[in-house]
Amino acid sequence: MRCAIVLLIPIAALALSGCGKIKKTKECAAFIDKVNASLKVIEQHTNTAGKDDAKAVADMKKLGELYETLSSDVGGIEITTVDLKTHVTEYQGMATKAAAAARQVADAIETKNPEKADKAQKEFDTIVKQEDELVGKINTYCQAP
Repeated sequence: MRCAIVLLIPIAALALSGCGKIKKTKECAAFIDKVNASLKVIEQHTNTAGKDDAKAVADMKKLGELYETLSSDVGGIEITTVDLKTHVTEYQGMATKAAAAARQVADAIETKNPEKADKAQKEFDTIVKQEDELVGKINTYCQAP
């Protein structure tokens, strides 16, 4: 009987680690699917260079809405894996900041304030560049065994 108990402990440990891996995989997939779907739409509004002011304002306002929605959507995904939750929270914060910066760009262009528009655009670009780093961290985490 004692032998059976000793054998059950390693089997239970393997089963539990397998369940954790499945949970991590599902949570990563849910997050990645949501982000990828949102980024496809976001990319349609990102190149405002050379556009007239009205089109640039409309695109930046739309980007503000899209990033706000993305932030809300990723915040609504049930993530129980601690490390992934940390990464998702960082990503959500980046999306919220991008939304605010995009709106600032739109407001500055609308009010014909080129200095403010340039500063807000640089801030927006800096925030969005952080996205690549965050995506890299999340991909590394999600692909790790």
